[in-house]
Order: sequence, then structure tokens, then C-alpha cells
Amino acid sequence: MVQVDDYALNYKKLSVKMSDGSCIKGKVNLGADYKRLSDFLKHSSDKFITVVQEDIEENSKKIFIVNKDCIVWADTED
Repeated sequence: MVQVDDYALNYKKLSVKMSDGSCIKGKVNLGADYKRLSDFLKHSSDKFITVVQEDIEENSKKIFIVNKDCIVWADTED
């Protein structure tokens, strides 16, 4: 985990299956409060999560704002 000023960076790679059938792969910051993705999804008071998708070969980055109510399943890739 990396600490930047008062903000902790604790990224985990994940795949998220959405209720519309789409799948999003990327990484999510669990912060300092959570060690596991399941704890973050269950106990975080935030209604949305931010998933970051990076493509190093194309030098591009996409940000997805995901409503937790629309997640069918999520799994870490670490």
C-alpha cells in the first residue's frame, strides 16, 4: 500500500460482471480501510466504485463509475 499525503493507494485488479451482461476488467483502490475486495464491496458506504482500465500499449486509460447495486459478481485477479 502506498500513502500519498492523507490518501492511501491500495489497488487490486478485478473483473466485474454487470447485470446487463457486460464485464469490466481493471483495478480498484481499496484504500487503507479494506484488505479484501469482498469487504470493500459489502461494507463501504459508497454506492459507486471507480474502476480504472489502463492499456500500456496504446497509452490510454479509461475510468468506469460502477453502481454497486448493478454488480452480479466481482473477482480479484491478484
